[in-house]
Parts: sequence; structure tokens; C-alpha cells
Amino acid sequence: MTKRLDRIVICAGLALVPAYAQFGFGITVFDPTSWGELVKELTQLQQEYTQLVKTYNMVTNQYNQMVTNAKMITSKTRWKALLTPWMFPTATDTYGTTGGWISALNTGAGALSGYKRAVTPIQTYASVWGSMDGSQQDQIGRNYSTVELSDGVTVNALDQLGDIRGNSAAVENAIDSLEMDSLSDDPVMNTELGVLNKINGSGIIGVRNSQDTNKLLASMLDHQMVEAKSRRDAEAQSMNNDIAIRQMAPGIDDQHLSGTTRVLTTYRLP
Repeated sequence: MTKRLDRIVICAGLALVPAYAQFGFGITVFDPTSWGELVKELTQLQQEYTQLVKTYNMVTNQYNQMVTNAKMITSKTRWKALLTPWMFPTATDTYGTTGGWISALNTGAGALSGYKRAVTPIQTYASVWGSMDGSQQDQIGRNYSTVELSDGVTVNALDQLGDIRGNSAAVENAIDSLEMDSLSDDPVMNTELGVLNKINGSGIIGVRNSQDTNKLLASMLDHQMVEAKSRRDAEAQSMNNDIAIRQMAPGIDDQHLSGTTRVLTTYRLP
């Protein structure tokens, strides 16, 4: 095409440049203005042609890429992964004390009642509370709080885990539907909008599962904090006992050893 334009320039120059005017002497009159305009127009035409070729090549590449993107991968079922099902714990209920716990663990329903039925009830000091001094009441109250806090976080963990297990069937159905649509060879399921919707759906499911994971981690942290309190209380009590023994030791020694020397030195066999 460029060669053709070059030939056009040459031919046009030969045809238009020589303008003959007879003045009786046979002299050829040359018009430089017309020649310059013609060269300018042809140069502009050549530039426009070059840009047109670039545009054509770019559009062709884009079209080829679109064709490649539009090709559907068949036999996508080979990507299907095996499902690891949720495990639902079971236990015997010989005396009717474990059924509520298991039900709460699998469904989240009745967590508090199921927990109370399974654990040993803790009594109160109400009948003898008034006979204790302030330091005893304070220590017993702190020890009592450890048991109560442990009860609270355990019931919450039962409820959280039970809710997650109870909702697992609905979550699995949503994942199965998304997987079937993703692996489908139906053109309707493989449009650009359809693929984007499936990507969004899988992202939402991932966020939901992350939230469930965070709930379980929070429950575990609750238990760890109660266990940390229990260990701290035990260590504090041990230190307090040691301090009390050291404080009372001199008095105890005086009480038990006072007069020992006199008894030993004055003792006579009968």
C-alpha cells in the first residue's frame, strides 16, 4: 500500500507539475505552490494510512483475545473435589444426663439446660456465709467466680459450635450449587456475567466461613482466659498460704517449743 502511495506521488507530480503556457518562446512555466500543496496532502494521507494500519492490528488482536476468552473449557468435572462431611458427635445417654449436651453441640438449641444436666451442680455457702469472716468470704467468692466463668464460656461455646454445625447443611448446599454451576458446560452458566456472579458467590461463602472460624476462635480464647484465671488464682493462693505460714511460724514455734529446755533438763527417771 505504501509503494502504491509512492507511485501516486510520482505520477501526480509528473501530471500536475509541468504546466505549459505558451508565450511564443516555448518556455515551460513551473508552479511551486501547487507542487507543495500536493506533497503536503499526500504526506498527510500516508500518515493517516499508517495510523489506520495500527488501529486495524490493535482491533484484530483484541478480537482474537476475545475469541480465546470466549472459548469454553469442556470436561470441567475433573476439577470436582471430594467433600469431607461434618462430623456430628454422639454419646450414650444411660441416665439422661448427656442427651441435652449432645443436642446442643449439634444444633445449638438448649445449650444452657443441656450443660446443667451434664455437669455436677455447685452448691452455695448461703447457710454458713454469715459465720465466715471477711477474708474467707473474699477468697471463697473469687474461687466461686472461676467455676461460674467456666460455666458461662462453656455454654457459649456449646451454643456457637452447635449453631455452626446446625447450619452446615445449608452451607454445604450453597457450596454444592456453586460448584455445579462452576463446573457446568451450559453456555448460559459460562457468560462473563455468570462467571463474575459465581466468583462473587464464592467470595461471600468464604467470608461467612471466616466469620464462623472467628466465632470458634473467640470461644477458645474465652476458655483460655478462664483457665489462665484459674491457674493465676491457684498460684496466688499458694503464695498467700506460704506468706501466712511464714508470718505465723514464730508464734507456732513459741507455742510448741516454749519450756522444752526446762522439761528436758529437769526430767528425772522415776
